[in-house]
Amino acid sequence: MNVKNELKSLIARKGTTFKKVCTNISEKTGNLQFNDNNISTKFTRGTIRFHEVELILDELGYDIVFVERK
Repeated sequence: MNVKNELKSLIARKGTTFKKVCTNISEKTGNLQFNDNNISTKFTRGTIRFHEVELILDELGYDIVFVERK
């Protein structure tokens, strides 16, 4: 699973842009470092943090659910 592609898909389904999502999160958290360039770079480098993915999913109205494999 490629997290970047999954998030892009969810963002498109919500009819918004990655930039808008990051801007909204930045305004809510007061974190000026949370912008589309920084987050995109983190995806590319593979250094995105779980908490940052949680913030993006929360902004989109999604939850992370862990399901045990059988």
